[in-house]
Amino acid sequence: MDRWRPRLQVFQYTQLGALPRRDAGEDASGPYLDVAPRESERVMNLPTLLTLFRIAAGPGIAALVLWAAQVTYSDRALAGLLYAGALALFVLAAATDWLDGWLARKLNAVTPLGAALDHTADKVLIACVLLALAYAALPLNLVAASVIILGRDIAIAGLREGAAAQGKSLPVGALGKWKAAAEMAGAAAFLAFQAAALLGLSAAIVLGLNWAALILLWMAAALALLSAAGYVAALVSRDGRTR
Repeated sequence: MDRWRPRLQVFQYTQLGALPRRDAGEDASGPYLDVAPRESERVMNLPTLLTLFRIAAGPGIAALVLWAAQVTYSDRALAGLLYAGALALFVLAAATDWLDGWLARKLNAVTPLGAALDHTADKVLIACVLLALAYAALPLNLVAASVIILGRDIAIAGLREGAAAQGKSLPVGALGKWKAAAEMAGAAAFLAFQAAALLGLSAAIVLGLNWAALILLWMAAALALLSAAGYVAALVSRDGRTR
């Protein structure tokens, strides 16, 4: 009777749809099924890789900005090129914020881990850039706007963590998405302003980029406060309904 047990085990696994795969080096005579990885399984990690690239790009951009700050007065051309490189890397990283979400939906690869990493990547990217710029070149009024933006991000991250501990969710609202777009555009405008000023572009371009950065970063700061108030109100409202 024992000689029939392996075949019976294969039949039972097959009926349950749970036939195990044989790993490399295992005995081929066992009740295993060799299954080649599907194409979707090979590419479904691409959105996560793009998100991880965005996380890694933050410190890289900060390093370029800090390097530029060290050589601003000794080699303006090099400093301008470093700011231009930081701008190019920042724009590329910011573009992955849209691309990874689009690919995740297209490949049906949306996961809780990917969603959590996506939120983290945005915060790491903008925090690295604003902190480096605050040290290197931001005027005091834009440092204040950056403090509001980053302080709000930390507060809302804590609020989300507390809500998750209670089994509640705090999805991103429309104001939060506009705030993210404004801060990304504002940081890019200031990087472009620094590059243009140091590389000797026309005064009109330099002045226009300066005003764009000023308006966009303060717009992001205002949206940060408004969206934070909306998140708190939504959470308080839910607590009131559950009591």
